[in-house]
Amino acid sequence: MSGGSRRQQQRKETRRKVFESALSIFRRDGVSESRIEDIATRAGVSRGTFYFHFPTKEAVLSELLVTAEADFTAEIDALPADAPIEDVLNTTAMAMARPWSAEPSLWMEVGLVAMRNTADKLAHGQPTDGIRAVLGRRFEHAAETGQLSTLVPHQIIADFYLANAFAVAVSWSTNPDIMPLAGALQAAAILFLDGARGRPE
Repeated sequence: MSGGSRRQQQRKETRRKVFESALSIFRRDGVSESRIEDIATRAGVSRGTFYFHFPTKEAVLSELLVTAEADFTAEIDALPADAPIEDVLNTTAMAMARPWSAEPSLWMEVGLVAMRNTADKLAHGQPTDGIRAVLGRRFEHAAETGQLSTLVPHQIIADFYLANAFAVAVSWSTNPDIMPLAGALQAAAILFLDGARGRPE
């Protein structure tokens, strides 16, 4: 291994240690109360090294979000192109719940980062990706095949669903013992679809 490759590998390993240490401190103290000094100490690096890899604590959450969204979109994309919307939303519930069922406090923080990132892109006319984009395509197919009402554009219906799912997950995160997150999201999807199908002719 060359000197440059070795340094690059060491940098990646340090970033991984800082990232994992930050999440550990976030879980222990909460994001807002966590201190950069504690994260750096746990990772065995300096405070400056933390900022070299992550300019803010929110940047750590953004990286966690990227990983979670990649896993989510892979699960949705694995569904058949003509999968009924019920299957899409059931898979969505399971894919959302899997990484967060044991992380109610981190879910709240990461969910807020996701909402801010999406709102910022929309405000600047930039295309959105991740969960919003992959579900938007599925909702478009559902509308075109008569599975959903066409009273409003499919992306608005998809955004309405995501807002509802987020609200359910936020409520769950304040009392995670009340029921499993996947069950709460699946139940919310059933209620949502009752309205999203529109009135029968």
